[in-house]
Amino acid sequence: MRRRARVPPPPAAPAAAAASARPPRRALLKAAASALPRLAADVVLYGMLALLWVSSVCGTIVEILGRWVFGEGSSVEAAGTAVERACLVAMLVLIPAYVPLVRMRVLERVEFERKEKERREKPASNQASTVALANEELPERNRPQLPKGVKLAPLFALPSLLQLMNLAIIMLLHQEGSLMWRVGSVLLDVARLGIAVIGALFGVPNVFILVTIPRVKDGDNVTHFSLRDAHEQV
Repeated sequence: MRRRARVPPPPAAPAAAAASARPPRRALLKAAASALPRLAADVVLYGMLALLWVSSVCGTIVEILGRWVFGEGSSVEAAGTAVERACLVAMLVLIPAYVPLVRMRVLERVEFERKEKERREKPASNQASTVALANEELPERNRPQLPKGVKLAPLFALPSLLQLMNLAIIMLLHQEGSLMWRVGSVLLDVARLGIAVIGALFGVPNVFILVTIPRVKDGDNVTHFSLRDAHEQV
């Protein structure tokens, strides 16, 4: 009689390898716990910036343009005023946590930029003395530089707009309906409109760049923690 050849069972190696490749649940929970503080800080920071932008664009700008175009007391003006007041209430709630978080993130961004500059400009061993001499002769090279995208030039108009607002408030102290009062009302709208435009187009984006730490592969630099990173590292 002929013997039937035994067919070997399929190897269970792929299933075992897949099971061993899965990260343990404890590591995922630990990564989630470490990511929560950063996530909460992001909610406060970016939520505050979103409120500032909405208050400027959908609040102040809509209010002033609605009054100029549709007249005083129009529904557009009322809608802009309501949005501005709602954003102000929300910002008052977030500002106690926002101020220290901004300071901490800006310091982190400065440290990140310093390390990135050192990594890019790290001299070779045979050129160390030459680079050190050049740094002594050109101290401006060692000065901290602003991150790419930050624009400060438009912000220099803010002091003039604040002075114009102060002048307008003084003129509004005159009798309501008088020439001085009407001129002060227009100047106040112009100053508020200018501040809102500069804040929405330059102020909020500048702060957004400063509080955002770029993600890098170098372990020495500041990185964001996430469940995906923990899965890749386990």
